[in-house]
Amino acid sequence: MDGDALAAAAIAAVPPAAGARVADVECGLGALTLLLARAVGGGRVDAIDGSKAIVAALKARLAVAKIGNVEARAGDPEALPFVERSFDAAYWIGRSGGVARGAVIVELRRVLKPGAPAVLAARDAAERQELADEMEVAGFDELATHAVDGTPAFIIVGIA
Repeated sequence: MDGDALAAAAIAAVPPAAGARVADVECGLGALTLLLARAVGGGRVDAIDGSKAIVAALKARLAVAKIGNVEARAGDPEALPFVERSFDAAYWIGRSGGVARGAVIVELRRVLKPGAPAVLAARDAAERQELADEMEVAGFDELATHAVDGTPAFIIVGIA
């Protein structure tokens, strides 16, 4: 699945507010991170990935693009290194197979301010339903799904 298409769909579903602090969990090489950094203007993006090598590559990419409002770091998406209720939005569109989805969703709920959105991506309709169910169990409200044009993927949005 094309990461650029998912990133564009995630931003279209929930554009972050200017000045917001947002999290990009399992950010990879930063397709979404760069879009978020530009969208939040004077805000901040905390990009986290489990791979130190990927984070190093993302930092280089950010330096080349002269983007200074992103803090990229290696970390565990199942134990996010952030205090609770510290983010205005959180995005999780790139997932590796080695993480427990439910644990990450609970962590997203923990670090979001009340009323803040979590934006997740599902590869297909079956995964969309599984993620929506897990988000509901974790305490997210007002779940909504958006089809990603030209793909079997979906963007799922829940409110903390």
